[in-house]
Amino acid sequence: MSGHAEAAAPPRDPVPPAPDPGALPAGTALRFLVLVVAMAVATFEMLSAVLRPYPARNARFLCEFAAGYDPAGALVDNVARHNAQAAAVKECAAAAPVSPEWYGPAGGVVVLLAAVAVYLLLPRWKRWRRGLVPLHGRDPRGEVRAEVARLAGAAGVCVLPDLVVDPAAFDAGAVVFGRAGRRTLCLHHGLLHVRRLDPARFQAVVLHELAHLRHRDVDIAYAVTALWRAFLALAAVPFVLVVGGSLVAAHLGWFLGADAVFWPAARPYLVREVATAAFLFLLVVLARADTLRHRELYADRGAVARGADPGVWRARAEGAAARGRAARGVSALWRSHPSWEERCRVLRDPAGLFTLTGTPLFLLGAVTVVTGNALGGLWEAGPAAWLTGGLAAALLTVSVWRAALYAAHRGTPGPSGVRAGLALGLGLVCGELLSGTSVGPGWGPAHPEPLLFPLLGAVAYVCWLAQCTRLRLREAPGTPSALRGAMLVAAVAGCVVAAAGLGWWMGEGQLWLAGAPYRAGGLEQHIREVFPGPWDRYGQYAAVLPWIAAVLVSVSAAGSAPLVVAAAAVLWIHPAVLLLRRPRAAGLRSTVLAGLAGGVLGVAAVAVVMAYVHSWRPPLEERGTAFGLVHLWWRAVALWAGVAVTAAVVAVATRTHRLPRALTAAGIAHVTALAGQFVLQSADGCLGPLRVMGDTCHWLPEAAWPLTELLVQMTVPAMFGAALVAAPLARLPRAKRPSAPAEAVRRPWPPRIAVGLAAALAVVSSVVAVRSASGGGTALAVPRRPPAADTDARVRAFQLLAWFKVGGQADMVALASRYAEFEKWFKESTDADTGAFDGDALRPVCAGLARDTATARRHLGVPDPQLDRRWSALLAESRDAARTCTSTLDSDKNDVARNTRMLERLFDAYEQAGDTLPRLTDRVDTALEQWPRWKAR
Repeated sequence: MSGHAEAAAPPRDPVPPAPDPGALPAGTALRFLVLVVAMAVATFEMLSAVLRPYPARNARFLCEFAAGYDPAGALVDNVARHNAQAAAVKECAAAAPVSPEWYGPAGGVVVLLAAVAVYLLLPRWKRWRRGLVPLHGRDPRGEVRAEVARLAGAAGVCVLPDLVVDPAAFDAGAVVFGRAGRRTLCLHHGLLHVRRLDPARFQAVVLHELAHLRHRDVDIAYAVTALWRAFLALAAVPFVLVVGGSLVAAHLGWFLGADAVFWPAARPYLVREVATAAFLFLLVVLARADTLRHRELYADRGAVARGADPGVWRARAEGAAARGRAARGVSALWRSHPSWEERCRVLRDPAGLFTLTGTPLFLLGAVTVVTGNALGGLWEAGPAAWLTGGLAAALLTVSVWRAALYAAHRGTPGPSGVRAGLALGLGLVCGELLSGTSVGPGWGPAHPEPLLFPLLGAVAYVCWLAQCTRLRLREAPGTPSALRGAMLVAAVAGCVVAAAGLGWWMGEGQLWLAGAPYRAGGLEQHIREVFPGPWDRYGQYAAVLPWIAAVLVSVSAAGSAPLVVAAAAVLWIHPAVLLLRRPRAAGLRSTVLAGLAGGVLGVAAVAVVMAYVHSWRPPLEERGTAFGLVHLWWRAVALWAGVAVTAAVVAVATRTHRLPRALTAAGIAHVTALAGQFVLQSADGCLGPLRVMGDTCHWLPEAAWPLTELLVQMTVPAMFGAALVAAPLARLPRAKRPSAPAEAVRRPWPPRIAVGLAAALAVVSSVVAVRSASGGGTALAVPRRPPAADTDARVRAFQLLAWFKVGGQADMVALASRYAEFEKWFKESTDADTGAFDGDALRPVCAGLARDTATARRHLGVPDPQLDRRWSALLAESRDAARTCTSTLDSDKNDVARNTRMLERLFDAYEQAGDTLPRLTDRVDTALEQWPRWKAR
């Protein structure tokens, strides 16, 4: 390199060496947390299935059927029916006898208490079963005890454990066990003989066991054992006997608590329930084995660090290889001890203790989505997503930081996040397929394409975490305390993003596996009614209506959720802050310029949209209906395109920290484009061929603000799209270029000010999105009640009986009794000759009729469409008659004509009740003939 080139290169600040990765939490504790969560979820799911009440005794089950649930119908249709009467279903389930949903959590507490008992009693059981004897009986001179005490001092173990001997174990091994406060080191009988023949091996074995004490993982090992045994005895075995037995019995024609009519539709659900339990069992097995293997590898490292001879491990590995006992393939996944070959490999290079490996991440992904689905059945999606997503993000953040810190410590490239993200995403997908509620009555989801969201989203998320971590460690690793503080900040940012993504998937994303939820709810027809226009006459309208109903409403609903809004800001502000920390803000200037250019591109795209819709805009009085909605769609598309293109270009063009810089540029482009389109809309009438809504030139920011509020909601999720686009592009190979000249990074303050201003605008837009949503929400997101599907006759009969049992019978009896009172009043309190009547006696009848009608209208409608129309008409007529009666009787005037109209309305309602109630009664009697056992209930 020439002297001129050397002079042009900017001086680099010396980078301090990275701290020891051991400063962060150990991987064994993280794996143990995953195992505990997996066992808890498996226990909850299995015991809930075992203790679930029979269908006829399950209040929520009956309420769902009363709302029109069809076990053989499409899931998206069932969800739409539920949403159409969500308040009534909730009231129905609350008013009915409480379904024992607490059985699952209570069973989990029982399993936990049993595990605690096993943990406390296991050491005594081990001593008694193995016939362990104190060491002093086999070591009268105390030589072995003295040697163990010396090794304990070398290993850093302050309190010497109880020393016992297993006289029935002739191998040269040892094991440490016990509970908190009382540890025991058991030396095998064969190890005492090896001490004289091979002292190095004796020291290696003892130091390995003492390392377990120093690492404090003995409690973890025995907690794992206790949980495992309690789980097997109290959850797994009862599940196999009850649920597996029910499945076998149903195949043989013995139906417990159900009927043959439901079996064809229920078979996939029951089989999937068994498959889910088997999958959870497999997760627990793999997580348990992974935890125990990992603690052994850590103990090996600790023993060698305290003086053990690595040659002992090499000799054991050579011996195992000679005997052909090396663990290979899948069988190694469920072994509680690693192979000797793996142990030697970790001793040579401990990268396996720090790098992101596929098995733990797959387990983490599967456990996360299974836990979220399980908790989502008890809580709302938001709290469930916060708990499960936050826990998964915290564990993943610590794992990523450990891997990145180890790479920085060794001077090697840190984790990219692609392979780890794929493993995590595959775990999410597998967990969703087996535990998700959106698969429906078939053997798989009707539309599996949305599963790409968790798969690709996991890749983008782990890449984002990994590259932000590498950026932080590369520029300023800091002291161990500062390192833990920075990791805590990253964990909080990761928790927000993970909770937002998981919450969206649990709340709405899962429904896309069954089809477009909004379109299935009749939203297209609703749009046609709310925004009238030539939807079928012109292609500009018809082509975008399905996209508006399926995509625009979904994106707008997601963009109005406070958690999604916060996560979208964190996605780019967190890496932007890390870029600001770089010396002289290196690379920030080009990132800011790229973001501003992307914002200009977004504004230009909006201008193109305005010119396009200007060419076919309707008269002024029609621009606020269908035309306005189509214009809004294309405007949102233009802004999305600007953000995505910016992220893609920066991810491809930059040399270092490509994903953080791409997201930072995309965030700047987003706020810039929103501000630019606000200016264009405010001056709409002054733009000539770009005029859309106005015809005269005026500066109208107050008229442009409502449109901007809607666009903020619709474009906030664009940051997630930018991450999905930029993550794979950032991994493309890039030709190396010479370093930037010094003058390019000499003035860091302008780009820093630009980033700060953009971040402030992002926060403001986030507040706007949340406030506009809380102020009115998205009216289009409420679907109409869909038409009933063509269901089986016996299923329809069961729906009617369910409606009759959970509230229909009470409503029918109340109305019949009220009209019987009216009939009695009319016969006893009216004079046919003079037309006089007793208004005081009629008043409580009308008041009671009003109350009963209001109560029935709050309840579920009749699941049969024809009967529901008659029932709804009767309730409407009764409500109006009661109102007329009450207002007439409360009037001070005695108007004969008004009194006559009141009585006519009451008689019309009375006659309609006489026609509708017998029809309902006859249909219920017919249904009882199909379901005879319900007659006794």
